[in-house]
Amino acid sequence: MIHTGPVPTPHRRRCPRRLLAAATSALVVPALLAGCSSEDGRVLPEPRPAQTTTTAAPALGSAPSSQAAEVLTLTSPAFAPGGAIPVRFTCDGDDISPPLAWTSAPPAAELALVVRDPDAGGYVHWIVTSIDPVVQGFGEGGVPEGVVELANSAGTTGWSGPCPPAGSAHTYELTLYALPEPLVVDDPVPAADAVAMLEGSASARAGLTGTYERAG
Repeated sequence: MIHTGPVPTPHRRRCPRRLLAAATSALVVPALLAGCSSEDGRVLPEPRPAQTTTTAAPALGSAPSSQAAEVLTLTSPAFAPGGAIPVRFTCDGDDISPPLAWTSAPPAAELALVVRDPDAGGYVHWIVTSIDPVVQGFGEGGVPEGVVELANSAGTTGWSGPCPPAGSAHTYELTLYALPEPLVVDDPVPAADAVAMLEGSASARAGLTGTYERAG
């Protein structure tokens, strides 16, 4: 017999509502849903495998850029690093101390400054201690209140400008020290001994060099 009506569709088993709900939460094994259809006749797709996102952890010992270690720097507006020190600051001029500036001082109890001439056996021209860490430099020919100037290699207190032998160029080392504890010095103390104490107790330091040559 030939039927002229609509062709019947194969019967599909409907899934219970609780099974459908469980399927949407990916808690039901895909096989349980095989051959099931939703109540509106659509076949439910198999649940996809759970997706996992992995975030790389920062390397051990690394620090955010905002916590980068501070760097102590020392400069002078009077001369470039390694450049010639103007006559004004030497024994041939006014023999006053040059202006200095420093930045990014790390945490410290105090700062100290030393000027030496390694070409003259480490002759010490200037020692300044008890510098408040909030101070950011010295003006020309002066120091802020509260600092302590120790004796230099000449046995005098204060700045003693470059004064090499005529026709001889010397290099002068200016060193700024950050001290974690206040420096206690028994006065008087030889300049070389005071510098050794600073070298041994500093937690950070910054250097600047300048040159000077007297006319022959």
